[in-house]
Amino acid sequence: MSLIEAMTMAAGLVYLVLLAWQARSGWPWRLALGLLFLLWLVATDSLLWLALGLVVVPLALWHRYRPQPALGELGSQPLRSWARHLLLLCWGLVAVQYGLHVWQLGQGTSPWLVRPDVVDGFLPIAGGLGLRAWLGQGLVDPHHPAATITVLVLSLSALLLGRAFCAWFCPLGVVGEWLHGLRNRLLPGEWTPPRWLDWLLRAQKFLVLGFLLFIILLAVPAAALPGYLASPYHQAADMKMGAFFFNLSLVSGLCLGWVLLLTATFRQGFCRYLCPYGAWLALLGLLTPLRIRRDPVRCLRSSGHDCDKCSRACPSRIQVHQLIAVRSLECTSCLSCVAACPRRADALHLGTPRRRLSPRRLLGLLCLLLLVLPLLSYGLLDLWVSQTPLADRHALLQRLPWLNHRAIGQGECAPG
Repeated sequence: MSLIEAMTMAAGLVYLVLLAWQARSGWPWRLALGLLFLLWLVATDSLLWLALGLVVVPLALWHRYRPQPALGELGSQPLRSWARHLLLLCWGLVAVQYGLHVWQLGQGTSPWLVRPDVVDGFLPIAGGLGLRAWLGQGLVDPHHPAATITVLVLSLSALLLGRAFCAWFCPLGVVGEWLHGLRNRLLPGEWTPPRWLDWLLRAQKFLVLGFLLFIILLAVPAAALPGYLASPYHQAADMKMGAFFFNLSLVSGLCLGWVLLLTATFRQGFCRYLCPYGAWLALLGLLTPLRIRRDPVRCLRSSGHDCDKCSRACPSRIQVHQLIAVRSLECTSCLSCVAACPRRADALHLGTPRRRLSPRRLLGLLCLLLLVLPLLSYGLLDLWVSQTPLADRHALLQRLPWLNHRAIGQGECAPG
């Protein structure tokens, strides 16, 4: 695990501590926090303690000289913005570290920066196949274990919280908003495609998801799965993914151009039309009882006001003011509609029919999910750090242009 990954986990732990302290949360939160602390004590090493110190000390000094508001005083949108931009910063540093690691590897020198294993989160096929092998055959993928854990964590988060990860944590959504904002400055106007075109464009991410599920569930037979996980093609999956975008061919250039075009043209273009992870979380999110819910009695519309501020604020263009419970595949629980409502949580809230979930607790649940399993897998199960030797990675990097999908099922051994 790299220092940046460890500091990200430490930041999540600090937020949970502040949540329990400032918000005076009930016993379930204190119990969860106590168990998390116990896991931290048992599973952590010196790197994680160093990361915790690097987070706590600057934060304490900052608060001393420039006091920050309590969590309860922060609205949902400032809180969400802080979380997303912090994750984007971490991902940016991870990308730089990974790029330098691969560059040094290509130069034939031993990299002085470790490989950040969290980059495997961008390998849904590797993660899906690793999870299938783990659950079906008890096999652990030694080369991209972080991909397996990422797919598992995101799937669990969707079952419990719907697509909240997309709105609160995903850094690609922030980048998409920046690109859309830049386009809006150069060519002002909010462009909305006709309904039929919007439907066709939205179908893209489900087609990509269907293709990925076909590869994960059907293309690799169970008998060939161990051989695939040992193949050079699988071991080099992260470097192949990087080469697809950074060594552009005609096909990859057209794909990247299409992604940038949709992302910049339409609000939430990438999330709405292209992201297969978003499609997977949306389908699993149909099972969660947590919804944006509108109380028609307390809504201004019940008193004759033609209010639709919630719908106009929704980045997914959902007609919230016409619904009792939002069950759209495009809802990400961003709470923009709740923040825009003149009556706030009186008329709109996120939760079940009987209980409401505050924004700070929603973020706390996401932190718990994204902390516990990676921490458990890293500290106790040793299922986070890739076990591929550097010498093998160097040999794979030299062979990268010639590695292809024919390795699937052939059971090739790792080089060296």
